[in-house]
Amino acid sequence: MKYVIFSMALILFFSCQDDCSIIGTYQFEIPATLSPAKSIFNIGDTITVTSTFSDKVYDKTTDRTYSLENFKFYPNTVFYRLDTTGIDTLEMVTTDHFEIIVGSEYEYNFRISNFCGALLEGQFNYENNVYDLQYKIVVKKPGLYVTGFGTRLSRFGDRQDFPGKCSREGVDTWTVLNEGTGNNAEFLLEAVSETWHNLYISRLESDFHGLGRYCFKVE
Repeated sequence: MKYVIFSMALILFFSCQDDCSIIGTYQFEIPATLSPAKSIFNIGDTITVTSTFSDKVYDKTTDRTYSLENFKFYPNTVFYRLDTTGIDTLEMVTTDHFEIIVGSEYEYNFRISNFCGALLEGQFNYENNVYDLQYKIVVKKPGLYVTGFGTRLSRFGDRQDFPGKCSREGVDTWTVLNEGTGNNAEFLLEAVSETWHNLYISRLESDFHGLGRYCFKVE
């Protein structure tokens, strides 16, 4: 009898493992809106980025919706110039290129990263089963730019639990910016660096659209 129970337990265990192994990384869709969605801005114009969504979040990998209550997504925003070969530092972005405005109600702050350059990072507000974040970019200097709104969930919080989660799988996000429109990706081909050209050619869907990136010119 003990042998039968043990055998059944093993079968259930490996069946569960097989089911989990086909999942891969969860990719939760995070909606965001950049407005006005223009390709060319004038000095002094304001760009607003907003992300508001329910805690019932759709996962691309399993084609299911999961309840993510008070989840830590680690949202972040990056800025790059396409018409130079380097990456702007935080000081350059905040004093020369952009003024960044974040309401005091949000935990979303500036910092300098040696790898990423200028960025904003923090957490969404979570209240009444809704996640919310908003910030504004006032453009101050001509140039060709790309900004990206995504998360660092896969690095800092991919082992968080939620109902229905396979315990062995990681968690990441996929940003749907402006309902998945082009977001001026063709401007990548005007960049100085070949890296951006290659992004347009080979990794447009994952590394551009999936990371919520948006290209624009300031004149």
